[in-house]
Amino acid sequence: MSGRNGIYTTHMRDEGTGLVTSVEEALRIGREAGVNVQISHHKAAGRPSWGLVRESLELIEQAQLRGQTVFADQYPYTAGSTVLAAVLQNEMFGDRDDAPSTPADVVIASCSPHPEWEGRNLTELSDQFGCTGTEAAERVLREAPTTTVITHMMNEDDVRTVMTHASTMIGSDGIPTVGAKPHPRLSNTFARVLGHYARDEGVLSMAEAVRKMTGFAADTFKIDRRGYVREGSYADLVVFDPATVEDRGTFDEPTLMPAGFHHVFVNGTEVVSAGKHTGSRPGVALRRSD
Repeated sequence: MSGRNGIYTTHMRDEGTGLVTSVEEALRIGREAGVNVQISHHKAAGRPSWGLVRESLELIEQAQLRGQTVFADQYPYTAGSTVLAAVLQNEMFGDRDDAPSTPADVVIASCSPHPEWEGRNLTELSDQFGCTGTEAAERVLREAPTTTVITHMMNEDDVRTVMTHASTMIGSDGIPTVGAKPHPRLSNTFARVLGHYARDEGVLSMAEAVRKMTGFAADTFKIDRRGYVREGSYADLVVFDPATVEDRGTFDEPTLMPAGFHHVFVNGTEVVSAGKHTGSRPGVALRRSD
C-alpha cells in the first residue's frame, strides 16, 4: 500500500502490560511499510496496565512530530467485548490475585445454546459448576465455542485521557450478537459521548465530540464528501437535542435505545423520523478516495 495512501489499521498485539511495546511495533510497521497507522480501540486493559495510556499517547505524539501520520479510535466504556476464546487464550483473566482481571469481571454476552448463562459472570458460573473460574470458562467454550463476553478491565481516568487526546476519534466497535446481553456500546456509544462526557462531564466540548465522530473519521480514512455539512457533500445528517441526548443502554439492559435523536438522513433519505426507524435502507458501501 506504500505510495497509495494506505492505512495500517491494527488491533494491536497487546493492550495490557505490553501496550507501550505494541504501540512501538505498530508505529515501526507503519514507518517501514510507508503507510499511515490507525490504532484500534486505544486502551489499557487489565489492572496492572492502568495508566500506561499516558506513555502510549506520548509515543503517538512523538511519531506525529517526526512526520508520521498516526491516529486511534476509542469506545467510551471501561468494559470491552470479544469472544470468550480470545479472553481465555490471551490470559486476560485468572483465578490469581495478580491476574489482569478476575472471573467476576467476565460476563457472558451471547451463548447459544445456553441463553440461561447470558448476563452471568464467570464467578457465578464457577459457583454453579463447582469449579474455578478458568475451568468454568473452559466448560462454556466446550459447550458453546462461539460465546461472546463483556470484560470489565479498564480505568475511567484512562478512558477520559484517551478521549480528550487529539489523536482519538470515536467508534463503537459494537458486536451484534444474537444473545440478550450485548455490550451497550452497540447502540449507545455516540449518545454516551455526547450526553455523558460532553454535556454532563465537560470532558470535551459538544463540537469536538461531533467532530471526532464525523469529519475526523472521514478525513482519516479518506472517504470523500462525507463527515461534513457542506454544499456538494452527501446528505448524511443526524438531528439530535444536545439537552436530552442520553445513552439509556446499560450492562443490565443493553438493548435500550438512546434518547434525544429525532431525525437521521442517509444519502438524503430519512431513516429515522421522530425517533422511529422509517424502514428505509439507502446506505451504500463506502470506499476511500485515492
